[in-house]
Amino acid sequence: MLEPLFLKYGVDVVFTGHEHFYERLRPQKGIHYIISGSAAKLRRGNIGESDITAKGFDEGYTFMIIEITGDDLHFQAITDTGRTVDSGVIRRRTANGLPR
Repeated sequence: MLEPLFLKYGVDVVFTGHEHFYERLRPQKGIHYIISGSAAKLRRGNIGESDITAKGFDEGYTFMIIEITGDDLHFQAITDTGRTVDSGVIRRRTANGLPR
C-alpha cells in the first residue's frame, strides 16, 4: 500500500520491525526492505522459503548497526552473541533509479 509513495519520493531503503525476526528482501522496484524485529520475543521458523528473501535469521536476537557515508548506507545485523548474520552496502539511487 505504501510502495507507490516510496517510488514517488525516491525511497531507497525501508526499515521495519513488526515481525519478530531479521529479514532482508531482494530489492523490489529498486527499494531495499529490511525487517529488524528480533530484539523481542522471537518467532523461530517463521521465515519461509521465498524468492524475494535475500537473507533471513530467526534463530536468535539481533540488532543492527547502520552507517551512512556519502551515498553509501553500510549495514550489519549482529546477534546477541556477537556473530554477524548479514552485512552490506546500499548505494543511493539517482532520480532515474540508477545508482549514483
